[in-house]
Amino acid sequence: MTVLVRLAYDGTDFHGFARQLAAPGRPPIRTVQGELEQALAELYHQPVVTRAASRTDAGVHALGQVVGWEPPHPIPARGLMLGLLAKLPADLGVLTVWEATLADGTPVDPRFWNLGKRYRYRIRTTPRRLPQTIRGEWHLPRRLDVAAMQAAAEHFTGEHDFAGFRASACQARSTVRRLHAVTVTGRPAGDELPGDPRCDVDDARAELIEIDVRGEAFLQNMVRIIVGTLVEVGLGRRSPDSITALLQTPDRRRSGATAPPQGLTLVEVLWPSTWPPADGVAALDRDRDR
Repeated sequence: MTVLVRLAYDGTDFHGFARQLAAPGRPPIRTVQGELEQALAELYHQPVVTRAASRTDAGVHALGQVVGWEPPHPIPARGLMLGLLAKLPADLGVLTVWEATLADGTPVDPRFWNLGKRYRYRIRTTPRRLPQTIRGEWHLPRRLDVAAMQAAAEHFTGEHDFAGFRASACQARSTVRRLHAVTVTGRPAGDELPGDPRCDVDDARAELIEIDVRGEAFLQNMVRIIVGTLVEVGLGRRSPDSITALLQTPDRRRSGATAPPQGLTLVEVLWPSTWPPADGVAALDRDRDR
């Protein structure tokens, strides 16, 4: 039996999800997995090793991360959730707890049984910034052409070779990935009080821009590089149609810069509505690399 939890966290003060070993004489490296496993060890009174659906990078947030482990002994779901909430730090929370089993008794790995992931990147383009939201958005005080970014985003949907949209340290054997949707929306920030004079000339400009990306699997930094490339389109530095050439002839040097991590949130890890899934085949078996 595997216990699964859905986590939410503010990634600002974490060095990513995955546990990291500190160098001798150095303080421990704070990670989401490290904090979770420490809390679980206190609850189970022995070490517990966890597995996540996504290894989010340092500074990246989550609203729907899925993590699993095999419990040394049973703890009721409600008691486990309350116990974790009491032991976890304020920037890491548990949203729900459930159990999953497979007929052959093998552990359920969230990385291979999920149906895809949905990420959201948020950009604030106003000259002003809000302390309440700055940890979760990229403050870029430049006007962006949302319509051009929307046109460019359409080129990313479908199956493509995303070799030009991954970090140099990415070790994935295959760089082919399928994206189901990439959408760009913009709206006024709406954070000014009535009667306050506006500092911006154009009242119709999109002050908050959100880029949603949904796909089956992702390369390291893939979403952030897609965002960086779309921002270059929004700034008029490249045309929307230039995305086609970047995908047909992948070259990281020709793609956009990697957007800062604080604007990115793992909104949801898509999980089968029925368990086990109807086809009974994990994503690992459908595509060994993804």
